[in-house]
Amino acid sequence: MAERKTLTAKKKSVGVTEFPIILDKTVKVLVKRPNTKSRSKEEKEEKEEILVINGIELETGALVKFDVFINDEDEVGPESSEFAGSFTNMPHIHRRKDEKMKTCLKLGITDLLEDLDAEDDDDVLVTIVPRDSGRGKGKDVVTIESIQIEFD
Repeated sequence: MAERKTLTAKKKSVGVTEFPIILDKTVKVLVKRPNTKSRSKEEKEEKEEILVINGIELETGALVKFDVFINDEDEVGPESSEFAGSFTNMPHIHRRKDEKMKTCLKLGITDLLEDLDAEDDDDVLVTIVPRDSGRGKGKDVVTIESIQIEFD
């Protein structure tokens, strides 16, 4: 039981994240869920819970990839984490290299929350892991305006 308290303490130390985020290292954000009451199977089939990463801004000529993981509210670690998806931008050669674009990423997480036994949690821990663009120069700046959960 002491181990669980330690894990919870680590997660709670994530605190409030200031947006926008510059994605130059692994980022952990505690995201409030819109509705924590238990939903029936029919309700889950009707409305998918969606993780929305808004305002992803990057240069169109940048090779960018990041992975998104969801952790149970009460536990932190690889054993309590589920891969939610990835974002990838391939360079668009027909555009100016320094031209900026803004987009979003939407990932269905209802099944992930079931797998983590986190359906009734008030919050989930979202971890974003940037992957090497292959250039290794750190020039490709990616920012994120907000992260939230909504129903689709």
